[in-house]
Amino acid sequence: MVASERKPKFVDIKLVDINTVYGAHYNPRKRDPERFNLVKLSLSKLGWVLPMYVTEKGEVLSGHQRLDAAKELGAEKVPVVVIDRLDPGRQRGVNIVFNRATNDMDKNDSGGSLSTMIPMSIIEEAAKSISDIDPKSDEFFPCKFLEIRQVSDLVHANMQKWLGHAIRQAESLYHWGRTSIPLVVTDDHKVINGIGRLQHAGETGMKTIQAVYVTQEKAELARILLNKLSMDFDLEDKYADVLRYNSFRRASNRQNFLMPTHSADLVTALSKTGKTQRPASAFDPENAKHVAAWKRWYGTTVLDFGAGLLDKALIMRDVMNVDCVAFEPYYTGGKDSGFDIEGARYITDMFLARVADGTEFHSIFLASVLNSVPFKADRLHIVNIVSALATKKTVVYSGAISKVSDRYLAATGQKDNISNHEVQFDSSFAGGYEDGVMVSDLMKRPKAQKYHSPDEWKEIWSTRFSDVHVYTYAPNDLVQAICQKPMEIDPESLSESIKFEFDLPFPDTTLGKVEEALEAFSQRLGMRLE
Repeated sequence: MVASERKPKFVDIKLVDINTVYGAHYNPRKRDPERFNLVKLSLSKLGWVLPMYVTEKGEVLSGHQRLDAAKELGAEKVPVVVIDRLDPGRQRGVNIVFNRATNDMDKNDSGGSLSTMIPMSIIEEAAKSISDIDPKSDEFFPCKFLEIRQVSDLVHANMQKWLGHAIRQAESLYHWGRTSIPLVVTDDHKVINGIGRLQHAGETGMKTIQAVYVTQEKAELARILLNKLSMDFDLEDKYADVLRYNSFRRASNRQNFLMPTHSADLVTALSKTGKTQRPASAFDPENAKHVAAWKRWYGTTVLDFGAGLLDKALIMRDVMNVDCVAFEPYYTGGKDSGFDIEGARYITDMFLARVADGTEFHSIFLASVLNSVPFKADRLHIVNIVSALATKKTVVYSGAISKVSDRYLAATGQKDNISNHEVQFDSSFAGGYEDGVMVSDLMKRPKAQKYHSPDEWKEIWSTRFSDVHVYTYAPNDLVQAICQKPMEIDPESLSESIKFEFDLPFPDTTLGKVEEALEAFSQRLGMRLE
């Protein structure tokens, strides 16, 4: 039930000189020649069914491929909706949301997967019966002739299929982008494109919605080309640094107990059988007996690598009286807005001082750290560094959210949403560049999460450790790795890993600690790294 009516955000479409708008350098779309030819076909047969979206300066937020196609067709004008006062920090997120919201996509759809469903025989047949449109004529811009339709009429005619992911994209555009995308409809109220946008309007109490009319003759061609035609993302190139620096732990994830990676094995060992897995919260850091057992198990000098908000490190240090060294390059000061860069550099300096003085860590913890590292090459750098910090007596405990966890099943749409991650999971989508990678939090701070199988988890840690035991921690469906016997150090490889990790990107700068890190590791290892 809708508590109150929400006002729609109607768009004002203007025709502007095609040379006054330009593509965003960060646009992640990869050009596929065959699909690009279909974009040109769509424009030549259907015209501009939906407008472009641009900033006040003319930078394209949505419509890069159509802009290029229009130029090749000889068009002189393009239809645009100007989004003003858009937070520059959100432009990249808006760009991705537009790319997904324009099509009726589900969360696991990609440009590649959709293209396999394009029936070329139908397209070819439809194209023959539809005449080309003069790109200089009014007919080339059907989106200029917007109609106002009753939401209730459209809902009644189209409620057989809803797309939760598409709804979330519509909400993101409404709330963060302060705009909307018109529906594409036929005269009998059937929605050709925009089913998620329609459901969003209905669920939020909007009475009316803007729509672009297409004839029955063009309806099937429009349905295919507007919903199934999409380019793939090049997140590894255009969004790499964004995904890296948005890997920080959110303040909403703060907990007042140690994570499983810090205590799961001990908690299991303390059970009557030594086999029953119990929640990590069963460990009480204020219980003297628990702490004494913890120290016998994990030692008294430990490293929390990727310490996030530092809450777990501070529990170990201040409550349990453990010599806990923390390293967190993306320290936020416990906030979800902005980074405490100087704080991160201070933490790094303190960590490197302990690296340089040869501190031997009895245990090294990585609690869900590699889940938030967006690329495999980056994760391998971290494993390489951790291996260099380990001695023959060090035990590395590393945990990650698995592909059988509720969180992964929710993110991929295989299970209903859980806890406070509802919106995040509804709006997430498959990254496309690596199996198990989901991208979410688009309109705020786009973040990638890599979910691991036990085999993947063993594979990555076995690159630098000879003894790797992997198991699934049942209470949270985490994959846990216990690693010992670090392999011989390759100075060149380690230097490259250090140069990556200690110069991680921030929005306007980098961590900037490469020289200090190379010197600290050189002192520790007794070898020259450069």
